[in-house]
This record gives sequence, C-alpha cells and structure tokens, in this order.
Amino acid sequence: MKTIADINVVLPILVQAHAHHPTAWAWWQTRRNASVALCLPVRLGVLRLLTNPHAMAGNPVSNKDALDAMDLLTSDPRVLSLDSFDGMVHRRIFRQMVESRPPNPNLWTDAWLAALAATEGIALTSFDAGFARFNLGSLFDHLTAAP
Repeated sequence: MKTIADINVVLPILVQAHAHHPTAWAWWQTRRNASVALCLPVRLGVLRLLTNPHAMAGNPVSNKDALDAMDLLTSDPRVLSLDSFDGMVHRRIFRQMVESRPPNPNLWTDAWLAALAATEGIALTSFDAGFARFNLGSLFDHLTAAP
C-alpha cells in the first residue's frame, strides 16, 4: 500500500542517532518500490530539521549535505513524489479538517498532510498519534517507537 511519510518518519530514516531511527529504519526496509510518497511540505520540513542545531542535538548538517541526503532519499526506488494532486478536492477536505477546530499553530501542516492522504486515498505514516483526530481510519499508519 502507498503511504505519505510524515517528517517525523523521514528524519529518523536519515539520522542514525535519532531515537526513532531503529523503528523508522525497520519500517523503511519493508517498503516496496514506489510506495512511500514524499510531498513538498515533508521534504522542506526534513531539510529544515537537518539544518537545525536543536533538532540535530547540536550537530546540524550543512545545507549542501542536507540537500544531498534528500537527493539520495528521493532517488530511492521506494520513493514517489506526490506534488501533483487534485487541488480543489484537497482544499475542500483541508478546510473541513481545520475550520471548526480551535486555533493551533501545530494544526496546519498535519491537517494538510491528512487532507492529502484522504484526497489520494493513500495512507499517512507518522509517529504522531495526533493524526487520529482527523478520522483517517485505516489510512492512518501510526508507528510507535521501540521501547
């Protein structure tokens, strides 16, 4: 099954020192070709975190190294780009997911990804249990960190 990988899954795939690396890497190894969708907000979020000293425990990578890591990942046969989709349907679903919720700066990207999964009818894989609030049902693949 195809799935959109959340930022919190992609980053630990790339960063061996990340606490979620073992779980994310094990998940990644089970994926088939063209089964992991990386959309622009996820790719940009990973680049942002790779170059963030706090997120990288004081060891951010250079912009060039971040771009090289993203190039390597996106050239993997398991990855498919998800930059083309039905914008009208996505906007409608996105709006339905956010308009009645209380203001929250952490809502926007999550709702955008959830709406994309719903629009495309593909799963969304994340360590963030908060995606359950979008009622994706079987489209939400919640990863849990190894103990």
